[in-house]
This record gives sequence, structure tokens and C-alpha cells, in this order.
Amino acid sequence: MKRIVFGKTEITKGEFFTFIKNIHLEYAVVDIETTGGTPIDSKITEIAIIITDGTTIKDSYETLINPEVPIPYNITRLTGIDNSMVAEAPRFFEVGKEILKYLTGRVFVAHNVNFDYGHIKREFKDLGFDFEAEKLCTVRMSRKVFPGLPSYSLGKLSRSLGVTLTSHHRAMADTAATTEIFHLIKEQDKKAEIINDFSMKIGIDKLPGKPGVYYFKNYEGKIIYIGKSINIKKRVKSHLNNYQTKKGMAIIENIHTVDFEITGNETLALLYENLAIKTHLPKHNRRQTKTKFPFGVIVNREQKYHVLETVNVTKDRKTVIDFTSRREAMEFIKKTIDTYELCQKINGLENQNRVGSCFRYQLHDCHGACIEEESADDYNLRIEKFEQKYGSPNETGIFIAKGRKASEKGFVLLENGTLTGFGFVSAKTPLSIGSLKLMSEVFNPDRDYQSVIKTLFRNGNFEKVVL
Repeated sequence: MKRIVFGKTEITKGEFFTFIKNIHLEYAVVDIETTGGTPIDSKITEIAIIITDGTTIKDSYETLINPEVPIPYNITRLTGIDNSMVAEAPRFFEVGKEILKYLTGRVFVAHNVNFDYGHIKREFKDLGFDFEAEKLCTVRMSRKVFPGLPSYSLGKLSRSLGVTLTSHHRAMADTAATTEIFHLIKEQDKKAEIINDFSMKIGIDKLPGKPGVYYFKNYEGKIIYIGKSINIKKRVKSHLNNYQTKKGMAIIENIHTVDFEITGNETLALLYENLAIKTHLPKHNRRQTKTKFPFGVIVNREQKYHVLETVNVTKDRKTVIDFTSRREAMEFIKKTIDTYELCQKINGLENQNRVGSCFRYQLHDCHGACIEEESADDYNLRIEKFEQKYGSPNETGIFIAKGRKASEKGFVLLENGTLTGFGFVSAKTPLSIGSLKLMSEVFNPDRDYQSVIKTLFRNGNFEKVVL
């Protein structure tokens, strides 16, 4: 392991770079143009450097460089730099000392840093000098700080972030864009660092990675937000990473403590979340004057071949399963069609006026109900199996699942399809609808509770008790 004597202290090279990073705040943002792709077989034709402290530009440098070899035509087409432009330009050894002045003692920053760093290191090596610097790559940093963007190439990333890039593939234009991106990253990093310190302070790492309900409380101990998750720790962390939005910051800046209740599974987490929100009416939860699950899936039996449909949930309409958005409902229908080998055309996912079979029939993924090759009875039997999996709308019984600990069970009571009780009970307690009603949480049944129990059948966490 390489070690460096710094003052009177002997430290590793990595420790040295960490120390240097903490005592200076300057970065050299670099971009080069070359005659080819790798340091072994190409030379630098242009270099630009911008010195920044992470927020403010301090200095800059740029020059064309005579590579002392012909510039290929395809490179000229890309960069606009031809042999005549560099004929009178200085050679690298003539400007190497000046370039080194800008790079020494600063963190080397570039987009795809190994490309720029490798070429510059090779140029210095040819002069007998071993150039070394700490490196940062704005491609890697952008992927972490701005996840989910279509592309992280400099041109497309600049467009995504609203960064100006006028003369792409010219060194100073690319360096200026990279510097602006780097400043955006540093700004986000500062916020992330603050949020990380805040997370440690309120003990996020001590939260369980289990299903349950969590409560954000302010300095007065008042609940300001209630949520649920199958992984409490992961979900709370995602809240704290939501500092880029106005609503996210409005919640974060008022959190003083985080409390939680483990529920054992998602269905009970949803039920307890619903109960807690309606009890405490937290400031940052949407008021549940309307159902949380406004869209449902029904089976339309008016046609010879039964059809799955997405509908608006109403008080008097019995749905098989409900969702928070129409898009979720439609995605569920598509998956159900795949699972039960149903016909897309019959279910309205293809043009029903088109003559002939559906496209999937031609791929042997449809049994031919669209052209009546399959009987309606056989087709509708698979629809019935789908309904059976997600429970009868008139289901009655006791359903039990994993509790908060090994010595107890979670329970849900249904009577004629209506939720009449839920809670936890000792694993040794004899089960009956009457006794469990007495142990149930007190709640006011509404459409939200009825929608939640659809997850009981969807997630497969519960077993029906045979009495």
C-alpha cells in the first residue's frame, strides 16, 4: 500500500486525497478533443479547463493543440477541428506546464472522466512526467443524483437539466456545460448531506424493514403525516429523499420524530393507515372526502363472452378489485388477460370492429373466442376462476394472517362481503366471529375500508378459517 508523509503524519494515498478534498474547494473541470478514441492511438487537438469551487467559476483556460499527426476526416466532421486549424497551434509539450498549473492541487472533473484523464496522463507520460489527480465523473454522479433520465450523454443530459450547450464537441462549450451540470450536482449533494444528517438525528436507520404504518410528528408531538408500507424504513427514507419538491420539503422541515406500528402484512397496514388518517386528520395527508380507490374492475356479463371492464367506483356498484388510478386498473386487466389466457379483442384492447381474429390468436396466445372458435362456456369458466381468486363480493368468514410477532395473528372479518372487524389476537385464542368483533378496532365502515379488503385476496397473505 502506498503511503504518503504529510507533515509528521504517515497516511495512505486514499486518506491523503480525502484530506485534500476537505481542505480545498476547487475543481478543474476538463474537456478535450482528440484524433481518436484511446490514449494509445490518439493525440489531443483541443483542451479547455474551468476552475470552480463547486458553485462559482474562478478561472478558465483553453487552447487548440497541434497533435503532430493528421486529424481523420470523421473526427473533423464531429468536432469541426481540421488540420489547418491546428497547424500553427502549440504542441502539447509547449503548453504542458501551463495546463499543469491549472490541474495541480485540484480535483479532476470530466464527463466520462477516464477518457479525458487517460489522454492527459498519456501526454504527460510521453514527456516523462507521472500526472496524478483525484477524479470525479459527472456521468456517474448524474446517474446517482438525477436517476431515471433517458440518457446521460452530455448532449441529452444537458437538455434534460436545462443546461445550455451551443457547440457540442468543442472543448470549451462541453466544459462549460459540464461545469453547469457539476454545479447542479453539488447543489443537490449539499441538500442530500443535510438530509442524511437529519436522517441520522431522527433515527431512520433504527426503523424496521417490515410492513406497517409510520407517523411523522412535529416539535409539538402532533402527527403531521401518516403513511403505510411493506418496508417502513425504505419508505420513510424515500420521503426524506423527496426534498426536490415543494410538498416534500414542507413535510421534511417539520418532522421532529418518527413513530411506527408493525402490522405484519400490507392489508392490515392499509386498514390501520386508513383508521389513523381518519382519526388524526394529519395536515399533509389528503383529506379522504373521496375514496382512495376510485377505479375498479368488474365482470360485464351482458355479452355472450364475459368482459373485464374498468369502471368508476360508486356506493352501489360491486367491483372485483379497486385501484387508485384508471391506469393501474387497466394494467391489472392486461396482466389478468395474460394469466387467464383471455382475448384482448373481446376485452377492448384491440379494435373490436376489425374483421377476424385478434393478433394474439395468430401467435397462439388466444383460444379463439374472438372468432367463436372457443365456446363461451369454456371462456367464461376462466373468468370465474379469476373472480374466485379475488374473492366473492358476498364473502363471509374469518381470515387470519401473520401478526406483529410470532405469538399473535392478524384477523379480518367479512360478513356478506362487508368488512366488520380487523385487528390482532393471540395465536392461542379460539376464533369466532362474535369474539373477534369484540376484539376488533373501532371504525366507521366506508368505501375506503371496503376497497382495502380487496388486497386481502390479491396479495395472498390471509387464509380463511374453516369453522
